[in-house]
Amino acid sequence: MDYTIVWSEEAKENYRLIALYLLDAFGFAVADRFTDTIGDKLKILEKMPFIGRRLESLSAVRKLPLQPYNMIYYTVAERQVIILNLLDNRQGSLF
Repeated sequence: MDYTIVWSEEAKENYRLIALYLLDAFGFAVADRFTDTIGDKLKILEKMPFIGRRLESLSAVRKLPLQPYNMIYYTVAERQVIILNLLDNRQGSLF
């Protein structure tokens, strides 16, 4: 049985901001690749939610690289993968 993906409000907003940043700074192709990569990673997390590395400071939180400059932070609770936040290293810390 697959896990359900749940987005926090902060993660939704940061996803939107990162996509807009990529669109403005690098164009449609890069922004589109970013959204495709997130979709692909979420499909993996639905089936294998413990694939990400645990944070040393918060063992309940895991991180998974999206692209060279992007990271997804999430936790697993019951049968849910809760997307806590997204980080784009080019823009500074969002997490």
